[in-house]
Amino acid sequence: MNPLTAGICSILGNAPLSEVKAINVGFTVQLRSIKRITRTLERYWVIISDGKTFIQATLARKLHDLVTSRKITKSSVVTIDDFTCSLIRHRRVFIILDLHVISRKEKRIGNPILASSLAQLPAATARPGVASSTPVLHSDIDKARERSTCSIGCLSPFMQNQAIRARVIAKSAIQCYYHGPGGRTFTVTLLDESGEITATGCDGAVDKLYDKLEQGNVYYITPVRTIEIMRNSPRPGFRSKYGLRLEKDTTVEKCLEPTNIPMIRYNFTPIASLRELQPGSFCDVIAILRDIGPLREKTCTKWTAVRRPIQIRHINIMDKSQHVVRVTLWGKAAETFLADKLSIVVLKSAKVSDFGGKTLSMVSYGVMTISPDIEEAHLLRQWYDTIGAKATFHFYHGAWLL
Repeated sequence: MNPLTAGICSILGNAPLSEVKAINVGFTVQLRSIKRITRTLERYWVIISDGKTFIQATLARKLHDLVTSRKITKSSVVTIDDFTCSLIRHRRVFIILDLHVISRKEKRIGNPILASSLAQLPAATARPGVASSTPVLHSDIDKARERSTCSIGCLSPFMQNQAIRARVIAKSAIQCYYHGPGGRTFTVTLLDESGEITATGCDGAVDKLYDKLEQGNVYYITPVRTIEIMRNSPRPGFRSKYGLRLEKDTTVEKCLEPTNIPMIRYNFTPIASLRELQPGSFCDVIAILRDIGPLREKTCTKWTAVRRPIQIRHINIMDKSQHVVRVTLWGKAAETFLADKLSIVVLKSAKVSDFGGKTLSMVSYGVMTISPDIEEAHLLRQWYDTIGAKATFHFYHGAWLL
């Protein structure tokens, strides 16, 4: 019996992008080839087949271990649990974001041909794996969905002047810097189906773009310049060493059509595991608010030739790992902080520090959410009400100092 999803590669290679993005994940294919590419950044290109046609794709970085550990090999049969598709120079680029193995080694199934060599299938033909059963007329397809964009996961300094479609999940305040000639700058955190990245705009880009980029909205941004971040640790939560630079000629256009880009994505770290993280690294944390410190004024000299005051506030948070850690809030976040004790607090891209003990700090491009309506928050509340309220907690050094 053929375990592969019939016709899926033909759809991926030939159907309009609006239909490709509507495909239900969970389709099964065979890996006909796995090739390691190391010209710029290590990647694994694969050929996936449905037995009759094949297409090329690349594996997300988190799946590389499956290749090196030989959990997947040539001829493995796998189910694709998540993927994204982008147009780069009028060519479709598929990134496999998640998969699970059905069979590690199988005989070759069929004699497939390249999917893009086939004629375009009629619009009204039923396509296996497509979420909607309503026929889509090609003449009615939103042209905006066919514009050429690059996935964040594909960006590198060797691919400049690309266009991306991403959601703004965080935006910093405009900040002044005084080294060199001085100027103004801001950062935004951008998210698409393949990953996250920070983008920084300075001077002319501040005037042109800051007010246009609103948190929560999806935008087409072009052109973007990819730069390598010269740091020992990745930027917050992105598991990437790259960032974007917004220039004065960068344009942004609000995306009006529906997308599959999530509102935000978390990768939570237990507070007890913070000791394993290096200073300067970033993490996501979900916890319960234990203590709230007073608003204080601190003199800041970073990036400035003059001493300037800034408002700070310390809070203590605790989680299921029965550990407590101090979090520092800065500026407006400290001034406007309003939450009751024992509220659920979610920190996106909190910075890890070991100054005076292991602590966290909310930087300008971090996001703090109070009492979010997510499953993890409901489970944490249930744990605290039934077990945590009577539990004994361990304090990181510095958590007492509010």
